[in-house]
Amino acid sequence: MKKQYTYDYPMPAITADVVVFNHEFRGPVKVLLIKRKNEPYKDCWALPGGFMEIDETLENCAMRELYEET
Repeated sequence: MKKQYTYDYPMPAITADVVVFNHEFRGPVKVLLIKRKNEPYKDCWALPGGFMEIDETLENCAMRELYEET
């Protein structure tokens, strides 16, 4: 049987990033950022997000990553 994937298991490479912002009346626009815990760019600011699971929708991935990272 021919393998469907190059690897022994599927490895998706799709990510979802989430932009959450707040704008108060006559105030500045605020954007939610997280501080990265891992390399590359450890301790730098980033949008919350990450890789999709194999049987996950883009919307579910975005919600899961936002929950996990905030």
